[in-house]
Amino acid sequence: MGTVGNASALPESIGAMNQSMFSDDIAAEWFTCKPCAIGSQQVGEIWRRFWQNNAENALQSAADGLGQSLDRLLHHVRNFDLTRRLAPRLCARVADLMEAMDRRDGYAVMDGLQVWCNDAPEDWYADDLITESIAAHAWEQPLLREIRSTQVSGMGPLEFFPLLESDTLRYHQIAMHALHLIGEVDPDMHAEISTHVSMIKLFTGSGIEGLSTPKAFGALWLKVPTEENALAWFLEHLVHECSHLHLNALFSLDPLLYNPNEIHQAPIRPDPRPMFQILHGTFVLARNCRVHARLCERFPELNLQPALEKFHEQFQRGIAVVEGCMKPTRRGALLLQSLSEAAA
Repeated sequence: MGTVGNASALPESIGAMNQSMFSDDIAAEWFTCKPCAIGSQQVGEIWRRFWQNNAENALQSAADGLGQSLDRLLHHVRNFDLTRRLAPRLCARVADLMEAMDRRDGYAVMDGLQVWCNDAPEDWYADDLITESIAAHAWEQPLLREIRSTQVSGMGPLEFFPLLESDTLRYHQIAMHALHLIGEVDPDMHAEISTHVSMIKLFTGSGIEGLSTPKAFGALWLKVPTEENALAWFLEHLVHECSHLHLNALFSLDPLLYNPNEIHQAPIRPDPRPMFQILHGTFVLARNCRVHARLCERFPELNLQPALEKFHEQFQRGIAVVEGCMKPTRRGALLLQSLSEAAA
């Protein structure tokens, strides 16, 4: 499924952010489909600066509206260590606060602030990658409601269930093995995953395989795989969903295209989709093609060739649409050029 809602329109997803204030920090070489360890670290850090700016503005607005001091929270936000990964729930806290203020829901604003006040600043970081069930924390509930209410054309309601008493340790071990194999063949893609991804949220159900959202940047929601397919599943989806996160971070720096809502045929989904989602799909397929080609060459015993052929076919469909229909910004043209080079 990829991203939740209008995730690529990142300022609308988590609150208006002034891209121009960071324009001096934007490097042209970041706008590529090729993973880059140093570029991922730089993009990740400037993403956290966007979060910091958004959080400060939201807290100040809430304090002004309530007529109460939030100086302690503001102090901790301003002193956040931007070199460390941000826990996904902190993105969710800011998104929920902004949406509550937009609804003029004073109770939701105050309740959300109270929870945040009780969240120790030393726990705002996500230094370890963890694997757990969905619905394990209260901050997930608005996201779960959004996902479960999503309507997919031509399909019934999504089924999106927690794991209850199922043990996630085995899946975590397989995911870590998949990450190790990715590092063996593509250190830059491994570095990007390590930079962006801090949480794997597992679920059961139907109608959806995986997703991510800038409203909880750093978390990946993945359907529990079958035992025999688990390694291949994580090899595909770690790359796929992390690539969605990275592209969303790039969208926070530049709009990338002038026709995001223009409808065209999608490369993965059977139904037509907005152009920004087609760009997302083409971008992640370029990465899946790259990593799987290297895995097939290095580890033929994994039998990943059929998956690679599927990715190639889907990528060719996607690149035909973005090359023919995308109206890129100056930096979006750099990204489009890199996609065209990957398809050559």
